[in-house]
Order: sequence, then C-alpha cells, then structure tokens
Amino acid sequence: MRPRQDHRPDALVVLGCKSGRRLRRRVETGAAAFRRGVAPVMLLSGGGVGPEPEAERMRRAALDCGVPAAALLLEPRSNDTFENARYSAALLRRRGWGSVVLVSDRTHLPRAALLFRAAGLRIAGSCGVGAPSLWAAVAALVYEAAAWPQTLLRLILIAREIRRPPRAYGR
Repeated sequence: MRPRQDHRPDALVVLGCKSGRRLRRRVETGAAAFRRGVAPVMLLSGGGVGPEPEAERMRRAALDCGVPAAALLLEPRSNDTFENARYSAALLRRRGWGSVVLVSDRTHLPRAALLFRAAGLRIAGSCGVGAPSLWAAVAALVYEAAAWPQTLLRLILIAREIRRPPRAYGR
C-alpha cells in the first residue's frame, strides 16, 4: 500500500476479474486496507459475463471479511478495466468524490491507474495483490503486455468517452 500523506482517499476501488481465487485475494487485500482505515468506503467494480455480477460476489466476500454492508458500493456493469474506470468514476463523482486507492493484481495496477486517471480520478495509492506462484506472475505479465496496446489505442480513439457519464446508470 502506497498512500499519499497529503490526502485521505474517498474510496478503495477493488477491481473484478474472472478468476474466483484472484477475485477473493483482491477483496481480502481491500478489506485489510479498509480495516486499517485507508478509506471509509470500498467500491467493488465488476460485471463480468456470468449470471451474477462480479461485484455481487465481491460483496459477499467483503462481508465475510468483516467489512460492514454500509461501507460497500457496487458497480456491477463493467466488463473490462476501461469500463471499471468509467463506471466507477461516474458513481464516485455523483457523491462528490474523486480520490481512490486501487486494489488489483500488481501487474494490472499500472494500466488500471492510467485508465482511472483518464476517467478523471486521483489515484491516492494502490494495494497490489501478488501472484501465488512464479508461473502465475509470468502469465499475468504476458497478459498485461498484450493488453497495453489495445488500452492505449482505445484511449486515443475514444478518450472523451471515458470521462462521460454512462447513460441510464442505476445504483
């Protein structure tokens, strides 16, 4: 965890993922930071492709970790990191908030931070979840290396879209 000393963040943003184990580790890391008082709210961001949004699975895991329901916000629509940033920023701006601590895998944090900054949020720190093995770390690095060009191209082509509030956003 690398928080800035000059500003207390408005929220911890825990990013979803397809892997149940990685999702659980991210939530546990976010819950530990919440219990240390890093931020007063945990925003759980992730829709995914299954019948149940990742954010809902993360909510149950956060409650299991002792985070009070009143401290949880859910963003259940996003399907990728670009949408995590866009939809999370919209939720936070509606509450007058703009400073976050990102929680994700260590290899994912640089790309996520770029997108959250592009969405207009201030990154006050990050909590990186380490890979459980060397093989998993290498696989994550390869995945992120492949994701960077698409992310940068998407930012260049539709940079304004990431700051624009999504239409008919509930919750």
